[in-house]
Amino acid sequence: MENLNFRYYLKIEFSEPVKNHRFTVKCIPQSDERQFIEEKSIQIFPNESLCEGNDSFGNCCIFGNADLPHQLFEVEVSGHAKVGLASYTKARPNYQISIFRYQTEYTKPGNQLNQFFSEIDFDRCDTNLEKSKKIMQNVYKKFSYKKSITNISTTAEQALELGQGVCQDYSHIMIALCRMANIPARYVVGMLVGEGLSHAWVEIEDNGYWYGLDPTNMLIVNDHHIKISHGRDYKDCTINQGLFIGNAVQQQTISVRVDRT
Repeated sequence: MENLNFRYYLKIEFSEPVKNHRFTVKCIPQSDERQFIEEKSIQIFPNESLCEGNDSFGNCCIFGNADLPHQLFEVEVSGHAKVGLASYTKARPNYQISIFRYQTEYTKPGNQLNQFFSEIDFDRCDTNLEKSKKIMQNVYKKFSYKKSITNISTTAEQALELGQGVCQDYSHIMIALCRMANIPARYVVGMLVGEGLSHAWVEIEDNGYWYGLDPTNMLIVNDHHIKISHGRDYKDCTINQGLFIGNAVQQQTISVRVDRT
C-alpha cells in the first residue's frame, strides 16, 4: 500500500473571448476496493454553475456552464489517496460487463490484429487473467513506445501497423486482442507516480472481478497507479468535453503530478 498526493491541472486558453460555454470534466478519482480517496479538492474557473454526477460507466463528472465571456478555463483536482488496497475491483452486474466484450471504432481488428492474435500461444492459460497477461507480454514485445507517431484518433489496427505509439495505443491494441479472446476489457485513464501527463492502461474481467494491467510498462497495476475513469475506449474517458460560442483558437495545457508521502 502507498500513500500518494495527487494533482491534475488542466488549462485552456482562448485566443479571444468565448461565451455560453458548456462543459463536462472527467478527471476526478473515486474510491473503490483498490484505492481510497481520503481528501479531494476540485477547483474550476469560471465556476458560474457546477454540479457533480456520474456518466453511464459510473465515472465521476463535473457538469457546468460559463455564460459570461472568458478567455481562460482552468480545472485543478488535488488530494490524497491510499492505493494498492486490493488487486481488483468488483464487477457490476453481468449486463454491464457484456458491453466490454464488443469492439469499437478504436479496437476493431483488421489484418494486422488478426495476424498478431493468431501468433499468441495461450497454452496453459486457463483463466481470463492468465490469457490477458499473455496478451500483455506479446504486446510489450511487439510494440515500441515513441511519442508523436500516433494521435488521439489512431486506431489499434493503425498503431500496430506503425509498430510504435504511446500508452493509448498500447491499451487499445491489448483491449482489441482481449476482446478477440472473448475477454471483457476496458480502457482506463489514471495517474502514475511522478510528473507528466495522464496514463492509460487496461482492466480485464475474470470471474466477477476487474484486474488492472499496464501494457506500456508490462506490469500488474499496483500502488503507483491512481485510477480516474474507465470506458470502452479512449473516447469514453475524454477528460474535457464541451462547446461554446466564439471563433477562438484553443491552446491546452495539462500537468499531472503524483508524489509519495
